[in-house]
Amino acid sequence: MQSTQPATSPLGILLIVAAIYLVFKSPKRLQTLGRMVVGFIATVLVFIIPGAVLRMGDPHAQGRIGYLVALLVAVIVGWWHTRSLRGTSKDTSVTRGW
Repeated sequence: MQSTQPATSPLGILLIVAAIYLVFKSPKRLQTLGRMVVGFIATVLVFIIPGAVLRMGDPHAQGRIGYLVALLVAVIVGWWHTRSLRGTSKDTSVTRGW
């Protein structure tokens, strides 16, 4: 009996597209990508590792939910970082009244 791959969630696709857009929109792409990866990994560790150790619930469902939550956190971190970069660039670009 052959099992098929589960269909990719539309929310997951939307979050991946949002993450890619944020990375390309950011003036500091590598720094934004790094922060998003750290946010993703930290969230996956918080969701997946305790469930694996405690062996609670359906591991496949928990993995899919953990993946979506981690993607959401990565997008939020990237958006926050990009927003903070825009805020600092506006503050430093104030012209002097000479």
